[in-house]
Amino acid sequence: MQRAIVAGLFAALTILMTWPVGIFPAGIRMGGGADPSLYVWTIGWGTHALTHAPWAIFNANIFYPYQYTLAYSENLIGSALLAIPIMWVTGDALIATNLVSVLSVFLCAVGGYYLGRTVGLSLVAAFLCGLIFAFVPPLFARLGQLHLIAVQWVPFGLARLYRYLRDGQARDLRWTIALLSLQALASGHGAALMILGGAILVGFDLARTRTLDLARRVRDVGIPGVLAILPAALAFIPYWLARRDVPLERVHDDVGVTWNSYISSPTHLHTAILERLPDWEWLRVYPDAHLFPGFAVIVLAALAFRSAHAGFSPRDHPRAVFLTMVIVTWWMTIGPPWSVWGYVYWLPGLNFIRVPSRFTMLGVLALAVLAGYGFDRMAHAWSQRGRLVAAAALSAVLLVEFAVMPVDVRPFDSQIAPIDHWLDSQPKPFAIAEVPVSASRDNSRRAEVATMYMLHSLAHHQPTVFGYSGAEPATYRPLYDTLIGFPSDDSIRALTETGVTYVVAHLEYFTEEDRGEFLERAATFGDRLQVVHRDGLGIVYRIGESVIGKR
Repeated sequence: MQRAIVAGLFAALTILMTWPVGIFPAGIRMGGGADPSLYVWTIGWGTHALTHAPWAIFNANIFYPYQYTLAYSENLIGSALLAIPIMWVTGDALIATNLVSVLSVFLCAVGGYYLGRTVGLSLVAAFLCGLIFAFVPPLFARLGQLHLIAVQWVPFGLARLYRYLRDGQARDLRWTIALLSLQALASGHGAALMILGGAILVGFDLARTRTLDLARRVRDVGIPGVLAILPAALAFIPYWLARRDVPLERVHDDVGVTWNSYISSPTHLHTAILERLPDWEWLRVYPDAHLFPGFAVIVLAALAFRSAHAGFSPRDHPRAVFLTMVIVTWWMTIGPPWSVWGYVYWLPGLNFIRVPSRFTMLGVLALAVLAGYGFDRMAHAWSQRGRLVAAAALSAVLLVEFAVMPVDVRPFDSQIAPIDHWLDSQPKPFAIAEVPVSASRDNSRRAEVATMYMLHSLAHHQPTVFGYSGAEPATYRPLYDTLIGFPSDDSIRALTETGVTYVVAHLEYFTEEDRGEFLERAATFGDRLQVVHRDGLGIVYRIGESVIGKR
């Protein structure tokens, strides 16, 4: 009953704090630029592949003719699994993406509560732990970044590992491995956080017990543990194969975040306070990240080290474990000469992370646990009624301090033109290109065009030459530049050599003058551009007898 009440409260608070997305998820997207559209496409592609051909999910339909293109960025398979029932009901990838983001926040809250209870917090302190982890600015400010907000399995995994190290039950280790596998599929960043947090837990356990007992650990993993990690291991293979075509390692960024990032926060209260600070030059620099966790959180976490009945031993007390997580993750954000990031960046998995400030998402989880300890230390002598009243009051203070609603949303039309749906009725497989493309040299504008056409491809799920991710093949930009002048000898030749079957022309995206010029030029290539379908301002051209090769 208690768990149901806690879950219900977290569900209500999640809907409140994510307003209006949790209630009205259609027709809006969170944040600007191309990234939100990339997440919508990734969820759309992932749900389709998982329900039609899961073995080919990494051969996504972008950057044709390259393979393993889902591995060019976060695959979001774990989030796509959650999105499948939403897609069955709505058929709208935008709605599914928004609701999965909201669901991730809710699961972060439940996970924080579960971790708090596992490490010995009282029910109300664990509730505060879950509330903080779900809505604290360094994590909640990333709501529009699905690949970062989906770290909900980290607290569950660390809780199970903590139980294993405490009780020695093999099933807890196997659950830890299964949750790590699930987290790796939902967010590679989250998997890195969980591994780092787990390494700190194991390090403290080794310092306490002074024994590794490797043979027993292997037996505890057993066949169930090997099977549990298998999905994540199999998902690693396409990333390894994709490295033949694109560099997936991030450029080493060891400059650290701007100093004002440590006091930066997008919440209404924090913004109002920051606006009243003196006009210092270092404050005028735009922050790299929002890393300020809030006044109430810092005070509560500090109270965790207030003297009480139990003494504090940094060797075996769980508070020391979570304090170490806080110190290590924030230390990674500091630039030279005190930086630690340059010494660990080379480790497997870490070189996939672009900026070390993202490790603070583990730091705020540890801070949330410490805040729970702080509350229990402050209220250890209070009555049950007094603890409940204090927890309710603190919850209200935290919610006011964390409030950003309405969250940053923009109107977004996710409807796909009928001309793209017509392609779904044609014999498959085929590959497409779409025009017009932007002549701008601005990467962000080109990315917006590419993601728009990626979303169009969800109408038929056939390969498109367009793509957007953290990496791109060497031939992509030259092909894009050639399409600026389509139709032309060079562009038609390039598409033919690539194996493109159809070119979709969206005349509604042209100006009146450019539209007429485009149609005149297209008519001069009648021997190589055959009009096969018209629908309103959409035209589908077939390029010669080009055929799509095996992918």
